[in-house]
Amino acid sequence: MSEANFLDGGGFMVRHGSQGTANTALAGGISIAPALKAIILSYAITIPVFAALAFILANTSFPEKYIGAAVVATTIISVVAAGVWATRSAKRRGWLNGGIVGFVYMFVLYILSGVSYKNFAVNKYVITMAAIGVLAGAIGGILGINVKTSSHPQIKTKSK
Repeated sequence: MSEANFLDGGGFMVRHGSQGTANTALAGGISIAPALKAIILSYAITIPVFAALAFILANTSFPEKYIGAAVVATTIISVVAAGVWATRSAKRRGWLNGGIVGFVYMFVLYILSGVSYKNFAVNKYVITMAAIGVLAGAIGGILGINVKTSSHPQIKTKSK
């Protein structure tokens, strides 16, 4: 039986292989597992950086006016890394897969923040950060789809 691919309407592709099993994948054919690992990786970057920033703020005279910039920079770095990680095995649509990973990262962050502060308001800051997350993820996805899995570049030489 040939493999059939179709989108389920939510941007996810379901593959039906020869055994009749279905594997859910993001658009372009990457599976959910790398995307989830990428989101975990992004939080593995974010949490220690935020903890270090909190330590610095508590123990030094670091100007508070730079907190916002540090949060945005950390978010961008984390989400780009997640986009790259999630799309390394994809064949196409890295921007879309990375953007989805960025959206999920920001959504989880929004939920955690809302629970912590008991405030689920959607304001200009939330929308801006969501856009930054999606764009950073898309950039990471573009980079990730172009990264070769081999760590050694192959040099082509002409034979005589």
